[in-house]
Amino acid sequence: MAKIKVFRCRICGDPYIGSEAPTQCPFCGAQKRFFVEAKDWNLDEFNVLLSDISRKNLEAALQLELDNAAFYDCAKNAADKASDHYSLAKFKALMKVEREHASVISKFLKISRPELGKQLCNANAKENSKEGWEREDRAIKAYAKFRDEATEPRLKEFFAELVEIETDHLDLHAENIK
Repeated sequence: MAKIKVFRCRICGDPYIGSEAPTQCPFCGAQKRFFVEAKDWNLDEFNVLLSDISRKNLEAALQLELDNAAFYDCAKNAADKASDHYSLAKFKALMKVEREHASVISKFLKISRPELGKQLCNANAKENSKEGWEREDRAIKAYAKFRDEATEPRLKEFFAELVEIETDHLDLHAENIK
């Protein structure tokens, strides 16, 4: 029997219990390589002295993540009303990941995570997947720019991984908009 361990994701900081790290973080979507055993966790992961440009970019990223989470919340509710259980699960999972990203950004900014606002969506899951694809594409472009502008190695790493995570979301949407 494999020994159970506690791991932590270096992107979001959340703990995971298992015999090995998951292939992707169930909270933020980061790849397995970002997991460390909890005993090796660096308490200063989110203690970054921010440049003015990085602070501005994190604030923009926070708004983007909150808007996307609110959109996915609307899409989740629309899917629920339509009894579309697959889309309900997909949009709910995407909403949770985007909220987690907002939480992480708030840690870097040393603020409380703001509450979700309201975003409009379509009653049709395929249309919401199309809009979700467009939102993820915008996020990828923004995070690539923020990664390139960051002078802090930790933020370069963070934004680079967000690009990867959001690319996974693009692929997920692409399956539903063909």
